[in-house]
Amino acid sequence: MAMDQSVNGRCQARNALPALGCWFFMLLLPALSCAAPGLPAADYDEALCVTAQRLLVNDPDMPVRVQRGQGNGFHTIQMSVDETQRELVVAMSTATVKVDGESFPAAIACKMVNRDRVNDQLGLSLDGPRRSCRDVNEHTFQVAFAGLSQTERERYLTSGRSLSFTNDTVVTTGGEWLPARAESYISAGADQAYLQVSAPSVQVPWNSVEGGFFQGTHHCKLISLASMQRWLRQTAFQAQAPLYPVGKQVCLAPSATTATAGSCVFYFAPANAMFCTDYSGPAWTQASAGEACAKRHASREALQAAGNRYGGAGGIFRPEGCAARSDSPAIAGTCVFQCNQPDEVLWQVAGAADAMMNRACDLYLQAAP
Repeated sequence: MAMDQSVNGRCQARNALPALGCWFFMLLLPALSCAAPGLPAADYDEALCVTAQRLLVNDPDMPVRVQRGQGNGFHTIQMSVDETQRELVVAMSTATVKVDGESFPAAIACKMVNRDRVNDQLGLSLDGPRRSCRDVNEHTFQVAFAGLSQTERERYLTSGRSLSFTNDTVVTTGGEWLPARAESYISAGADQAYLQVSAPSVQVPWNSVEGGFFQGTHHCKLISLASMQRWLRQTAFQAQAPLYPVGKQVCLAPSATTATAGSCVFYFAPANAMFCTDYSGPAWTQASAGEACAKRHASREALQAAGNRYGGAGGIFRPEGCAARSDSPAIAGTCVFQCNQPDEVLWQVAGAADAMMNRACDLYLQAAP
């Protein structure tokens, strides 16, 4: 299948604007072939990160293996290039919402690798246009639109509110991207006539000399096909309705202020610093916390000894909390992840908090002077 039949390196029909009339639909049909290998609609969201990864590297047949995780289970799985199997490995997490008692996938997070890294590590010469999370969201919209009946298409083009897809919002680090919610990057246009859709993204250049696991990466928070279908058939006709229902309880305080199942001292490469994490959520046990810590690196030297791979020989686990440990870095503040969730964790931060840190955490607590 042809990957791209585009104008100036981008698919046609940038925005789904009903006001454009029926001729827009004629433009849309050829564009359906431009984005990625198609998947049956029933399986599309299940494999959205596969489609996204193939789009980013411009290879519709690239083998892609998917790892899945939720909460901290997603935080600790990583994208990579498996040079032995000659396949790409992506990490995927699905955010669901409940409407009328039924859950559906609303948005999907994908940790992926970029084309420069793939070309270097697999000895390939993939080229073509540089694509983004925006391209993936547009492709998903196209798949959803193509699945409408003729009557549904005409109704949407005539009366529905439109979606305007804009450039990605690139954040600085994975730590800032992880807690970002796709709906936070969707805003209403003039007079609520359309919604403007951006995508939070992390893009770290590849360094072939260092070869860090966090380098050569491209992460996306994407809108699901289920959300696009619901928009086209229902929500687009409701004044001021969001793209999909949202709601998250504001974190006012963690469920615990120290470890309930132990702590881990480890080296975190993207920050080039040592951290101590308290496993504070009620679902943690010393066994599961120890297993999580075992995926870390005890030092920068340990990371280098492991070939700069994410998975390490283990951080330093202790049954007591970080504050009681003599080997823990000095605690200047606490970054709460998965606040009030069963797998809540507290990252004890040594340096002063900055704006990025406050955005990265569900809640940041400054240590008392």
